[in-house]
Amino acid sequence: MPPPTTIPELLDRVSRSGVVPAEKLQGLFDELAELGQPPRTPNEMIERLIEAGLITRFHGEKFAIGKYKGFQLGSYLILDQLGSDGVGQVYLAHHVNMNRLVALKALSPQAYENDPIAKERFYREARAAGTLDHPNIVHVFDLCQDGKLLYLVMEYVDGASLQAIVSQFGPLDVSMAAHYARQVALGLQHAHELKFVHRDIRPANLLVDRGGVVKILDFGLVRSEADETGELTRQAVDRSILGTEDYISPEQAVDSSKVDIRADLYSLGATLYFLLAGQPLFPDCPAGEKMIWQQVKNPTPINKIRPEVPLKLAGVVHKMLRKKPEERYATPQEVFDALTPFIADEVPPPPDPSWIPERSGRVAVGRAAIPNPLSAAIMARPPAAVPNAGGSGSGGPASHVFAPTFSPPPSPPPTPRKKKGGSSSDLRMPPEDVKGTAETGRVSNTPTDRNRGRSNSDESDIETTPDANGDGSPPRKPRRKPRPQPDSYDEDFEPAPRSSANLIVGVLVVALLLALGGIGFLLMK
Repeated sequence: MPPPTTIPELLDRVSRSGVVPAEKLQGLFDELAELGQPPRTPNEMIERLIEAGLITRFHGEKFAIGKYKGFQLGSYLILDQLGSDGVGQVYLAHHVNMNRLVALKALSPQAYENDPIAKERFYREARAAGTLDHPNIVHVFDLCQDGKLLYLVMEYVDGASLQAIVSQFGPLDVSMAAHYARQVALGLQHAHELKFVHRDIRPANLLVDRGGVVKILDFGLVRSEADETGELTRQAVDRSILGTEDYISPEQAVDSSKVDIRADLYSLGATLYFLLAGQPLFPDCPAGEKMIWQQVKNPTPINKIRPEVPLKLAGVVHKMLRKKPEERYATPQEVFDALTPFIADEVPPPPDPSWIPERSGRVAVGRAAIPNPLSAAIMARPPAAVPNAGGSGSGGPASHVFAPTFSPPPSPPPTPRKKKGGSSSDLRMPPEDVKGTAETGRVSNTPTDRNRGRSNSDESDIETTPDANGDGSPPRKPRRKPRPQPDSYDEDFEPAPRSSANLIVGVLVVALLLALGGIGFLLMK
């Protein structure tokens, strides 16, 4: 759709997007007109909407080029695009009913329709992250499916990655770098105890929040040591090595399917080296030779780059970077203990507020609803760095905003049967009063859901398959429960009323039997 050319056209599209109610749009426009500051162009109106906190910069960029569909996914309103990885996009979203910020990692159908490994890896990431429960690991709340689109609902971290912080502000203080690395070791110890190997520890996958808490994210390459076959990893290795060149261990560069937790410790050592030096292990190495250098060359000693690094701390770093796994620390707990002497006091929150830019508008409102935003969780970045979405597409409502294509909205569910002694209005609830399906038999539509033309049902928002029965059929009706006594009924079961035709037939049969009985009695006399 072409960009809007008039303000009424823009406001109509914003209203149809479901991002802002129509009355709020008109109210803002009228208020600006009363103040003698009416916007004159669509772009000026977009800026006013952003300043008023009604839309985000991400929304404004889409509206400006004529895209207004696909901002809603289940119960979530997409606010921003946080980044992307090899298989999907990561979005900042607002849970409409719970007023909570989350991160959504979406796997588009294009990423897995011709690549079953990508889909299985996505499921494996969900299973692994769902098993892990630790303050230094980003939590995964749910795995959902909307049509062909799969997405993970994750904790939102109001912070920044260590990669972004060092790249922008330079190497970290020695004590702070050791403190952050020690937190990562604590999270890896928890994963190790559950027999998981991350296989992609690097600064970009480590987030620090406003309270100084470091969290590990992106378990897309995770390996479970309990899975002896490793078939999925071996299939993937046939095409490429799993890991990141600057932080991959020597043995992982050869065979990613057989590595253990010591590979993660090598990557953690390379990460700590980066935090202290401000550069990777081999900054001058040609891109195509990094895998080889990781196996045969040693990096420049860290205390030669940073003389203030204590010799014993340098020894800890380079022990993690030994080429042979058996020469490194055996567990993350050993790394944690080795780093402890270099942390005199508890490191305070990031010293420079500019490390983690403040968010404004709708994002700030959502963050204020979080009880403890310092420990809430995924990567936040400056609003100006919003990546530009590509392609308009026509596969579904989401294709006008970002790559994943949503399926058409399903038809609304049938109206529940009216109970005796009541009316169908007894089943309705106001949008803000969302009750469980066990109490009402359905979940009422929220204003966001009505804008999409679909119900906020458990099947579409929670299940990983589109239907609850598993076979594409509509939900089955309740069945009569076994009766323990002849005259006892389940009070929750309401039998369907008999039709009038059946009632008439029954009356005629009874009358005929009575007539025959009377005739027989007369003949006997």
